[in-house]
Amino acid sequence: MAQILTCEKNIPFLGAAIIFLFLLNSSVEIHGDEKVSWKTFKDKNDVFTIKYPSNWTFGKYYEDSSAPINIYFYYQGRISLAELAIYVQESLFTNSSDLVDSYPVYLQSEPNYEVLETTQCGEYVIKNVSACDMTVTYKDTRLEGDPVVKHMIIGTIDENGVEYIIEYFVTEDLFEHFLPVTKEMIRSFDVTHSPELSPDGSGPRTEDSPDMPPISKPGTI
Repeated sequence: MAQILTCEKNIPFLGAAIIFLFLLNSSVEIHGDEKVSWKTFKDKNDVFTIKYPSNWTFGKYYEDSSAPINIYFYYQGRISLAELAIYVQESLFTNSSDLVDSYPVYLQSEPNYEVLETTQCGEYVIKNVSACDMTVTYKDTRLEGDPVVKHMIIGTIDENGVEYIIEYFVTEDLFEHFLPVTKEMIRSFDVTHSPELSPDGSGPRTEDSPDMPPISKPGTI
């Protein structure tokens, strides 16, 4: 009888383990009543592809830029937001560390600016090249309510002197929540053809641009 009771007692744990393994191997995540799956964005010029969550959307990162890769993906919650942007241009730098160090300079005037992680290299790979990254935090006065945000900059320079910058920008409460999502997006980023830069290094040689709606950057949600 004792053995039967022990077996019955373990059934809920066995069921939970089966459910956990199913979710672990499934491409669908469940957030409340919302099912979220991975989608793949493919640039119409066949320059790159990247995976992104189905409850995120995308747009041009800089509206007035003709850079060959100029896109951002973002999530809007009720009072929070997360964004991952990718930008490519000819680099003025000779190494990835100096490149990444240069990006947060314009943020130093924001209230409560602080470097959380100084520049380190090797954790991320972009276009099969080791990248450097750093993370800063500050109150973003450009957003309503001046929320505290965390801003991670990841960058590398390829053999042709082209720089790849990925920025992960998120309200503080969502940083850890979306960090695994961000890492998977970066891992999935695949440059299928080398970007062709114009003579000034700012964009493609043709008039074509990535096929995406001109969505303005989100404000506070």
